[in-house]
Amino acid sequence: MENEKRQFEIGLAALTGVLGEFRRGNIKNSRNHRQRLTKHLKKLSERWDQRFPGFPGIRFPYSSFIGVCLTWARDTHLKKIITRLLQSEALYQQNRVIVNPACVFGRHARDLASRMKSYQVIGTDINPKFDCLYEHLLIGGSPPNYEFRQEDIFNPQMQEKPTAVVFFGACGSVSDGAMDYAVESDALYLIFRTCCHDNIGGNTEIARRFTVLNWDFRIKNFVYSRKREKKTGEYFSDRRGMSQFC
Repeated sequence: MENEKRQFEIGLAALTGVLGEFRRGNIKNSRNHRQRLTKHLKKLSERWDQRFPGFPGIRFPYSSFIGVCLTWARDTHLKKIITRLLQSEALYQQNRVIVNPACVFGRHARDLASRMKSYQVIGTDINPKFDCLYEHLLIGGSPPNYEFRQEDIFNPQMQEKPTAVVFFGACGSVSDGAMDYAVESDALYLIFRTCCHDNIGGNTEIARRFTVLNWDFRIKNFVYSRKREKKTGEYFSDRRGMSQFC
């Protein structure tokens, strides 16, 4: 209990410090960005590495092509954490189910299924065409314990109680919907990575960086904001009043 309290205090101090830097407008260029984030997150990261060693070396990549390209390394590390946590749980769980909402191609869900044969891994998405395309490109097909289901994360219909809800890069309100689903389904674990830092980095009034990547994100957000107004986005939640990229 004392350790959990200490972890909470360190996390709260890190979040408070980072938000304070943004409010004061101190994160306006990439050098300050790294220095300020490292200043507040160093202790939290050290404790993370003590429990889950091997986090990729570039810890706080701001919005950049390098940051986007390194998502594979972060995702690999995250899947190792998921495997480590859930393999020990498998001895105690009768319903061994992992749900990957907004799985798109189902690449990560299939990888987890290959790593964890004692679990059923269910990938869900509102549009099945990407999963179907990836299925046809695979040599040897999908693992037998992998299943795709067409489902809107804002209106989940699955009856299974997941041991863990995991996702890799769900955008905007889709992350919120997936987290809601994990809590409401009483999942034992919620483990995820969002893409929002890459999405908004350099596109706020505090720090606007005129790079090709940031302009690409601005155009994408503009398009999806128009879809939101017309409620024609692939994902839309009246509960949140926003589409997936807002």
